[in-house]
Amino acid sequence: MAATEGTSGFGTLLQRGDGGVGAGTKASKIIGTSNAQLKVLAKTAGVYGNALTFGIVVSGNSTAYSQVITQTSVLINAATDSGGLSTTTVLQAIANLYASATFDEFFDANISTGTGASVIVAGTSAVLSGGLAGTEVFTTLAEITNISGPGVKLELIDATHMASPNAFREFIPSLLDGTEISFDLNYLPGNANQGGLRSDQLARLVRNYRIVWTDTAASTDSFAGYVTDFTPSAKIDDKLMASATIKITGPITRL
Repeated sequence: MAATEGTSGFGTLLQRGDGGVGAGTKASKIIGTSNAQLKVLAKTAGVYGNALTFGIVVSGNSTAYSQVITQTSVLINAATDSGGLSTTTVLQAIANLYASATFDEFFDANISTGTGASVIVAGTSAVLSGGLAGTEVFTTLAEITNISGPGVKLELIDATHMASPNAFREFIPSLLDGTEISFDLNYLPGNANQGGLRSDQLARLVRNYRIVWTDTAASTDSFAGYVTDFTPSAKIDDKLMASATIKITGPITRL
């Protein structure tokens, strides 16, 4: 008789992805040197930031400060004196930039190095660079006590017709459905990753998840999903618990 190859469910892990945001790099561009450095960055990490532009114009005599900001570009027109020299400091420019709601939503700015006390200098408008997408980091959800799923359901279309053989109904395949994954936890109200499930639910945010099984190959099922239910509970004679459900969207990939 062959020995069983079955393994215990103890040690199965459900992990929640961070979307790669934390590990990525924001695209940026610096204009100026020393205390005149002004650095503009994409608001979030990723290669998309490499298409954004930033420039500074110093032109004309006795001109007022102005700025033109869109979702994809930042152009500063420095204030000048009667001789055409810039009078806007780096710190003043940063304050003016953040006064724009559009800038605050799509960009960041800082002095990079130095004090920012010197006036800004001209710099040709050009794309930001260095933006990189991060490798997604998965964190194990704390103290799960049981997991059910992920399942796959095949939907069928009734194709029965008047001459179906032997008067039996006939079906043809339609779409695959990743159904749901449900699980229970020892509820930890202060745990950030457990709390993230509720945050994702309220934000209606799709997130990547994966289950690491307990076989010797550590087989892993990866999928994306929405948190559709997160319900804590407390009993007088038991621990704090919570139940949660994730509705899978798209395919389940075995790694």
